Amino acid sequence: MEQDLKEKKAQTAGLARLQKWCGVRDRTEQEARTKIKEIVSKMNEPPSASTAQDWEESWVESLLAEGYINDARCAESYTRVHLEHKRWGPLKIKAGLRARGVSSTVAEAALRTVPTGQWQDAADDLARRRAVELEANRDRVIRWLLQRGFPQPMVWTALDGLESDGES
Repeated sequence: MEQDLKEKKAQTAGLARLQKWCGVRDRTEQEARTKIKEIVSKMNEPPSASTAQDWEESWVESLLAEGYINDARCAESYTRVHLEHKRWGPLKIKAGLRARGVSSTVAEAALRTVPTGQWQDAADDLARRRAVELEANRDRVIRWLLQRGFPQPMVWTALDGLESDGES
């Protein structure tokens, strides 16, 4: 009886900790599962493997039902933030989403929420930022834009725009 009470208390405390962690920013289901394993492993008296598995499933179901984790919402937020603040291109953002465990279809849907023109504007702004280096280190600027996650056609368009601006 006392053991059951301790387990119930540990389970409730673990779920509360997860809810607080998920409340800080949007999380994916994979991130939540990784955090659950971390929380369970750090418990004073870790539960048995089967109990830990049951808790994980229970906690994930609860987090999904209560809206603490949502892969689509997380993907849209990640896309918006990384475009606006880090100026990443769609390829790098998609790779970041995949690393977080977001499915390809959800990642593609999140990327489609950003108009193509906005991606191109970001590439143009970054190319303008490095315009001084362009003449001496064109290859380096191209690699830099590609590493930021912009596809080749966007990079060429951004560079062509700079060159046509310089001729005017």
